[in-house]
Amino acid sequence: MTAEKLTTHKISSTYTLPINILVITCALFAMLFFSSPANAASLDLKNLILDNQAGAIMARFGLDLKGDTKTEEALENGGRLKLECEATLFVHKSLWPNSKIASKIYSDKLFYDSLSKNFVLEQSGKTTPLRNKKLTLLLQKGWDSIVMDLGPWSTLKRGERYRLKLDVHLDQTDVPEWLKKTLFFWSWDIVPSATYQLDFTY
Repeated sequence: MTAEKLTTHKISSTYTLPINILVITCALFAMLFFSSPANAASLDLKNLILDNQAGAIMARFGLDLKGDTKTEEALENGGRLKLECEATLFVHKSLWPNSKIASKIYSDKLFYDSLSKNFVLEQSGKTTPLRNKKLTLLLQKGWDSIVMDLGPWSTLKRGERYRLKLDVHLDQTDVPEWLKKTLFFWSWDIVPSATYQLDFTY
């Protein structure tokens, strides 16, 4: 079973020449004044698999942060980030909407401790945070293997088709709510969100 990253297909329409020029001008303005340096970064998936552990459906995967230099700068400047991974398991049907049978959210927090000059990763379910002076090494250890329990294995039925959908977000946690509402068109993700899926038959 392999996972594939979902892509968004852009739908183009036919406009008159003056409208095209206006659209391009507005797009360039937005890129110049509202673009974030962290947009070059990405969260890449490593080995999304499902297995049976003691009668439970376990989703296992790793994450690789590309362009981590930009993220490192944001953290050193006082930004605090939250990783959130939502795994949803569906019964995959061709003619009818997919039926959700399980869902789970994993989250952790990432920040920079200026006193110890360490990057800190507070992981969900663990009392002792990980620390390292190198962000790359910290994330290699913390995000190399993430495990999520999606419920009893007995919920799966032989011969059924299933789809596992994984949504991954790395967001800023210290943006005031009033600012989010004011700049509603602005994405507060430090790294673009990603969606992956795994289709399989049990």
